[in-house]
Amino acid sequence: MEKVVYIIGAGFSAPLGIPVMGNFLFKSKDLYFDNPDKYAHFNQVFETINKLSVTKNYYDCDLFNIEEILSIIEMNEFLEGKKLKVDFINYIKNVVSAYTPASQDIDKNLPSNWEDFLFGRNQDIALYGYFVASLMGLIFEKRKSNQIVTMRSHDFMAGISPQQQARYAVLSLNYDMILENMASAINEQYINDCRIEFNKLSYDSSWSSTHLAKLHGCLSNDEIVPPTWAKGTHDSIVPVWKNAFQLLNDANHIRFIGYSLPVADSYIKYLLKAAVIDAPHLKSLDVICMDNDGATKSRYDNFFEFNNYRFKNGSVTNYLQVLKDQVHSRKNIKKDYVSTSHLETAHETFMNNA
Repeated sequence: MEKVVYIIGAGFSAPLGIPVMGNFLFKSKDLYFDNPDKYAHFNQVFETINKLSVTKNYYDCDLFNIEEILSIIEMNEFLEGKKLKVDFINYIKNVVSAYTPASQDIDKNLPSNWEDFLFGRNQDIALYGYFVASLMGLIFEKRKSNQIVTMRSHDFMAGISPQQQARYAVLSLNYDMILENMASAINEQYINDCRIEFNKLSYDSSWSSTHLAKLHGCLSNDEIVPPTWAKGTHDSIVPVWKNAFQLLNDANHIRFIGYSLPVADSYIKYLLKAAVIDAPHLKSLDVICMDNDGATKSRYDNFFEFNNYRFKNGSVTNYLQVLKDQVHSRKNIKKDYVSTSHLETAHETFMNNA
């Protein structure tokens, strides 16, 4: 069975309003001025950023981009034998948390057209449900319930499809928990005989569980690695990177979504180069990213030499919508049964559409 690794960047979560590096500072200031008491601790961060303005007298730098800001600060503190101040770590966590949508509620008593509300009534968030379910190869069934016991006419079940097209893993460069929250919502709202969750802690050589490696840490714990040049100085994140390295070793297909391959992210390039040394059977490299001026495609074109490389200038929302449409196509929905094991077909449909 084919093994597919998705590498997702900030653009993957951006449709839900979660800030990217270029607008992070602006959106944090929106939070502060809307509620200066709650976010009073942002003042220390803003004051430090203002002090950096002297660098523009000598060098070209973008002091509206949080990655460049934090890189300059961390270089200074690294050379002085310090770690990035906890104020900045909390700042990042607070901003991402504030803009992360609340967990999607999925009705236990779904309507007659239940298949339209598999992942809740907020359709923007629900699109990510189709992605999560497809990664895990889930099927959903509507069954008659024992009304005396449950007081419902029907139960809704979730399980693993025996006809999965591939095995999947995700390497995320984001702190948010969009994917984990959706998996939890499915697990809580559907009756299932196995726990629906991502494998974040270990490497499963069989890929029977769906891996999720958060390369910069996660909001679910205090492990936040700032988006700076000095990621290698954070020893606690090393096990996650080792898992990511092994997953890339195993991959038959690598897909980048919402990741622009910024020049500063040389560490990702070296991870990919190191992993491919022992990769036995890499077949394709696909990129899906918005690219208004051609700069992103140019960076990928210059980085990849592989013949089976494709770049698609397209949005994450459109990609997920194609997946949803594939799941809901007539040939894939039977009476009281929905399969989400159609990610490969949806992917090719999206990549081949003009």
